[in-house]
Amino acid sequence: RDYFHFYAFKHGNAIFRESGVVPRRRKVAWRGGNEEFQLWAEGRTGYPLVDACMRELKATGWMSNRGRQNVASFLVLDLDVDWRR
Repeated sequence: RDYFHFYAFKHGNAIFRESGVVPRRRKVAWRGGNEEFQLWAEGRTGYPLVDACMRELKATGWMSNRGRQNVASFLVLDLDVDWRR
């Protein structure tokens, strides 16, 4: 938490850029869209760990920290959906 606080202080809004704090020359083309996002949000991706976490969130309003990390990573890296929607 402290590391992220100082990292954000140093880099400001650059941490929210698509390329992060190091600018890239080419733009990232996200392939995932609304359908992938909807399946993810409803816990119907076909990946049991992701689906269980998303269903837990829907049912209880809570998800573990590791679950949040897993489902967020899956959304961006596997489904290729832009998280800033």
